[in-house]
Amino acid sequence: MQRVRKLIHIDAVNLQNLTGKDIGVGVLDSGVFLHDDLQGKIAVFKDFTDERNIRPKDETGHGTHVCGIIAGDGKSSAGKYRGIAPGCHLCVGKILDRHGEGNVAMLIRGMEWLLKIAEEYNVRIINISVSSLYFIKEEHKERIFELFEQAYHNGILVVTAAGNSGPAGNTVSKLGDSFFVLCVGCHEGDQSELFQTKCQDCSGRGPGTVVYRKPDIVAPGTEIVSCAMQPRKYVKKSGTSMATPIISGVLALALEKYPQISAQELKRKLIFSADDLGENFLMQGFGMVNVKRLLRY
Repeated sequence: MQRVRKLIHIDAVNLQNLTGKDIGVGVLDSGVFLHDDLQGKIAVFKDFTDERNIRPKDETGHGTHVCGIIAGDGKSSAGKYRGIAPGCHLCVGKILDRHGEGNVAMLIRGMEWLLKIAEEYNVRIINISVSSLYFIKEEHKERIFELFEQAYHNGILVVTAAGNSGPAGNTVSKLGDSFFVLCVGCHEGDQSELFQTKCQDCSGRGPGTVVYRKPDIVAPGTEIVSCAMQPRKYVKKSGTSMATPIISGVLALALEKYPQISAQELKRKLIFSADDLGENFLMQGFGMVNVKRLLRY
């Protein structure tokens, strides 16, 4: 995470004492394990894979890793592996089972739930690091896109992963096709040479739909260290699933500074303050997130 901080120019946050305080981030994923770094961060949890379960739970570790990237305070590492916005709180919906599998119907239920509780928990961002939904029934696609639009007009920005099926064209996750979401790809920028295998080499490419070119933006996603389930404290994971919560955490910081900003304004600020990496747009979108420029834009 220290490498990530340098790459996205997050030093400006330290000068402004921003942590994402009071900002709610919805996370629809495999759930969450109550890691030491996430104590007091889980505002509410709902298990859509087992309605009888009311306690935070994660059987694969994917959701826990994502939550740590967003809001972990780094307690178990003396701050080394703290998340991007440790002051924010999380509203976690478990939509993936113990095999890491789910469906669009469960995603729809999770979105409906988050929109219902959004005002109570000040949910301003919804992170969906689920990118394997490449074939969606038309009726389900219409409904989920309706919910994305509803969130957008209610001041909530949905952040989705571009998926890991690149580098061929038109491999971006179908969830990123909507204008009303922020679709995130992977790139390691000027630190790419550090890795033999880079997630940018398989990050989903656009165009998405004919109307909207995707992804919108990129963030680091290779060998990101974040919270693990017991007995391990931390684990490395790679992919657009890891880049996506980096963006969600950055947005939480921006929302703390600009609490009245609309989802449209926030999206524009983020993409127009990004660093152009000189890659094809269908790989990098508008470029690498630049927190320093975002917060002064």
